[in-house]
Order: sequence, then C-alpha cells, then structure tokens
Amino acid sequence: MNKFKQLFKNHKYAVKQLGITLNDPCSNKDLANLESKLNLLLPPDLIDFYKFCNGFDTDDFLFRVVPIAETVDYQGELKNNTFHFAEYMIYSDQWLIEIYEGGGYEILNNNHGTQEMAVQTTSVLKFLEIYLTEGLFSKLDNNSFWDRLIKNRN
Repeated sequence: MNKFKQLFKNHKYAVKQLGITLNDPCSNKDLANLESKLNLLLPPDLIDFYKFCNGFDTDDFLFRVVPIAETVDYQGELKNNTFHFAEYMIYSDQWLIEIYEGGGYEILNNNHGTQEMAVQTTSVLKFLEIYLTEGLFSKLDNNSFWDRLIKNRN
C-alpha cells in the first residue's frame, strides 16, 4: 500500500476533523510538466505522494497542499529548483520545496515572512504526519504546526 494512503487511513479521524478533501491523483503528464519546469527529477516520495493525491484542501484555516498545475503556473516566481508545496489563508503563508541534484530536498518556510527562510523538514511524509496530528493550531498544548515542525526537524 502507498505510504501516503496508509498515513491518511491511519489518521482518518484527523482527516474528518480537519475537513480534508483529497484531490484525484496527478497524471504522468503533470509530473513531467513539473520536472520539466524544475529541470530536475522529482524524488520518489514526492512522486508517490502526487500519485496518491494531487494535493488537498482543508477546512483548517484554508490550509492546503497545492496541486501540481498551480505549482507549475507560479514556479517562475521562485528559484529554478523550488516550487510551492503548501499554503494557508490564500498564500498568507507558504511552504516551499527546494530540490537538489541527487534527489534530496527540503521543505522551507519563513513563518509569514517574519523569519529567515528555514528548513522545516526533509520529508513530505513527516510534514504530513505532523500536520495530521493536530492541524495548524494544537488545541491541547497551544502549539502551532510551525513549532511542531521545528521540534521534529529531521
């Protein structure tokens, strides 16, 4: 089973609570368009994610993972090896993926432009696991998604 499918299955309560609506899987053409725009091959786990779902929307402060077609449309605003991966509140804040030769990548964020761009994680699976634990703002310990990413940085 695809590890992303398993992740969302294991967190079905959170998926419901956060109002997550998965997009259909992307096409091979979508993947090829993004790789062409980046002039780099996507790492296998990113391909696995996009073949599971081409992003998703939520009811959690409009947080979403951006579909490939939109990332391709706006990729020209960023460095050649970087694209928009997730955002919330209609691009009030965004997470970027920066890909490196050899298949490594980092997910970056600057906390609404209040900080320097910093690595949040090097794994889409970890990013989504942390998001699915409590959404953007934890109700249990007043701990934000940004704080949880930093604490679990890998």
